[in-house]
Amino acid sequence: MTRNHHFALRRFGASALFGAVALLAGPALAANAASAPGAKYQKERADCEAGRTAQDRATCLREAGAAAQERKRDGLQNTGNPQGNALDRCNNLPAKDKTDCIARAQNAPVVPNQKVTTSGSVAGGGVLKETTTTTPGQTIIIPLPAASGPTK
Repeated sequence: MTRNHHFALRRFGASALFGAVALLAGPALAANAASAPGAKYQKERADCEAGRTAQDRATCLREAGAAAQERKRDGLQNTGNPQGNALDRCNNLPAKDKTDCIARAQNAPVVPNQKVTTSGSVAGGGVLKETTTTTPGQTIIIPLPAASGPTK
């Protein structure tokens, strides 16, 4: 019995070894395939077809194709910081608008009596951020008209 077992290992050893290597290498090969240039496009296209995006199908497919072309040209390099980019845009605004812009970018008040509210969603079409700053004004006293007697 032992002898036949060894014979089977010798006879099928090479194919069994290659099969085991293929099973172990499968995940690594799949990871390499996922990083292939067209794999990202295929996933984006599948998401468009399945309706898993916030865009209509035609727009989604057009955007996926444009992104694939840019990827081929290495034009989709986004190494920046989204929050930093938002703050950079605020720096270009006039001083009277800058603090509100910074508060919306950070989603937190930056001056006293300032409130930031957020509503909506990306999937719903957009996120709306609003800042409200309460500033004390000059007190105005409005005199009431003098009371007159009853009229007949």
